[in-house]
Amino acid sequence: MASSSGRRSSSSARSSNRRRVVIAGEKTRDVQYDSARLKATNSKSPRASGGSSSRRAASHPKTAADRASNNKRLERERRLRAQRLRTQLMFVAAVLAVGLVVFGAYSLYRSSVFEILSVDVVGNEGLSDETVLEIIDLPEGATLLRYPGQEIQTRLEQEPWIESASLSRDFPETLRVRITERTPVALVDAGGLSLWLVDANGVVIEQHTPDATLTVTVIRDVEGLDPIPGRKTLSEALLNALDVMEGLSPELRARVRAISAPSIDKTSLITHEDIEIFIGSADELDKKDRVARQILEEQVGEVVYINVRTVDRPTWRGLGDE
Repeated sequence: MASSSGRRSSSSARSSNRRRVVIAGEKTRDVQYDSARLKATNSKSPRASGGSSSRRAASHPKTAADRASNNKRLERERRLRAQRLRTQLMFVAAVLAVGLVVFGAYSLYRSSVFEILSVDVVGNEGLSDETVLEIIDLPEGATLLRYPGQEIQTRLEQEPWIESASLSRDFPETLRVRITERTPVALVDAGGLSLWLVDANGVVIEQHTPDATLTVTVIRDVEGLDPIPGRKTLSEALLNALDVMEGLSPELRARVRAISAPSIDKTSLITHEDIEIFIGSADELDKKDRVARQILEEQVGEVVYINVRTVDRPTWRGLGDE
């Protein structure tokens, strides 16, 4: 019995040893397998390592280029922000400057600086300074920056004597008014004691009384005359007479004391010697003037009537002619 038990124990011990050997063998094989796999991996690792190194080497330049591009982009954005800021600041400064200028100009405009203390009238002969100042009627407190210039000019040019007017500033306190007056060229006899001064354009200036010092030509016998101061006459006969008078040569005009103008066709010149020269219309006035002067020179002391209305067939009469 003892031997059987001993054999069983021995057998169990051997079996246990075999299991340990087997386990140990399996572990050894596992270790050997892992070692073989590690060797295989190590044998590939130089290429893998080389490839990884190559990839890392290749990745470094790309990362540097990205970093440089990113820095440029950031710098560009910074410059754009700075530029936008400068533009905004410049705009704000410009708005403030304009505002200050406008405010200063308005304040100066409303102030009493450059108040008008004197008015200098230039170019008036038919009108006195006092009359011109009354027409101007400068408002109280007016300054060279604040006065009704257009209204004053309009009032001045509504005066029949004034053809045009202009205003200018003479700093610091003087308003200068320059006037161009109408020049009377004829005294129109409208019948009775009604005499009217007119200029070369037929604008009626004013009613006038007979004056020995007045040297303008008298135009008489004008029919249907309705003179209005400051207005141009509507009489065709009067306008024709004015054209005739303005177109005469200095030699013939010096001999004329009056013009009779009942109509255009019957317009005639009356000389100081009481010679009547029928001119008619102002057409071909140069020829008519030349022919009339020739007859006057050739028939001195004899001629009393000349008709040059038809300049190619002039006629004349002497003292003894009927």
